[in-house]
Amino acid sequence: MDAETLQRTFDEAVQAHGEGRLEEAEAGFRAVLAVLPHEGEALFGLGLTLMGLRRFTEAVVPLHAAAAQPGAEPIRFLCLAQALYLTGAFAQAAETFAAMENQEGFHDGARLTWARSAAYAALDDSDADTALALYGRIAGPVAEDLDTVAREGFSALVAFQRLNAARKLGRWLEARSQGDAIQAHELRVLTDPEIDRAPPAYVEALFDAFAERFDHQLVENLEYQAPAILAEMVGVTGRRFEHLLDLGCGTGLAGPPFRAAVARLTGVDLSNAMLAKAAERGGYDALVHAEAVAFLRETSDRFDLIVAADVFSYLGDLGDILAASAEALSDEGLLAFSVEQGETGWRLLPSARYAHGDDYVRAAAAGVGLEVIQHRQTPLRRQADAAIPGGLYVLRKTRA
Repeated sequence: MDAETLQRTFDEAVQAHGEGRLEEAEAGFRAVLAVLPHEGEALFGLGLTLMGLRRFTEAVVPLHAAAAQPGAEPIRFLCLAQALYLTGAFAQAAETFAAMENQEGFHDGARLTWARSAAYAALDDSDADTALALYGRIAGPVAEDLDTVAREGFSALVAFQRLNAARKLGRWLEARSQGDAIQAHELRVLTDPEIDRAPPAYVEALFDAFAERFDHQLVENLEYQAPAILAEMVGVTGRRFEHLLDLGCGTGLAGPPFRAAVARLTGVDLSNAMLAKAAERGGYDALVHAEAVAFLRETSDRFDLIVAADVFSYLGDLGDILAASAEALSDEGLLAFSVEQGETGWRLLPSARYAHGDDYVRAAAAGVGLEVIQHRQTPLRRQADAAIPGGLYVLRKTRA
């Protein structure tokens, strides 16, 4: 590749990045680097592109190389520090931010992320009060509310499997918020792996608090696509359905991909805030506030399709919900759902969700007269810097 072609390739990669065509930008920057592996602008461009693609661990390598170039601009170091933070390398992120404090371009957002990085790193050797005091000293007059810093830090530390540090923040939060159903359960999860289901009070409080940002966070940030994939799997059967039950309907993400194939669509959820969002989205013939198993046991309706996207992840033992679903299905009715796919049996995860092995799902389904007719393994969503393995199932009722 001659110099003119290299420049054109680089310019096109920059343009593609600016227009959001990130896969094209990645290919262009990599093509330049294949010829000039130490070209600083291409390294920086590749790092920023990988950040945009949420491949943060991969982004650290070219960003580090770009920052190591002689005379590298401060922005390269700040982007590297941000990438380190997003991969859970809090001590390295804090060190990199600290070195840039007096450089041009250092802004309040960088200071706040530096303060968080330093505080979360300090939890390895210090208690929560000491770590949060460090946050306050670094953040200064732009400091955020400490409860927010601690809650978001707790979630981040759990996601990066730094559980001892997470417990320290969890105990600090629990002491300040007696009666908080979310914090109480998430802290208990880190000490009692035998809990077989998330308490309804926890689920309701969690999703009431999450409703306003649910769609943006789950679909745009975490790349969640389970409802659309389940609709595709059910669509393979070629069937139309008289009555679909969207169990744990949330904000109604499953409504649009299934609506064309059903005559009547009912949504059920434990969170009133989520039901309000589903009503805004529209497309449901009825929306019901109820706990999933209780609704299935009490309803007199029979459904020829039940969909449960991201519902079973809050249950360890699936026996009750599978049995209740089988009872509420019409003859030959279908149950379509997602789980976080584990190796075997079921297991409570530090995230307060559950993973289920394929062996467990099949055995539990067979025990209540349900037959697995489709199973697809696919990333369910992102957590921290990793894709969460998912199992998507379509089951058919085989006996009354």
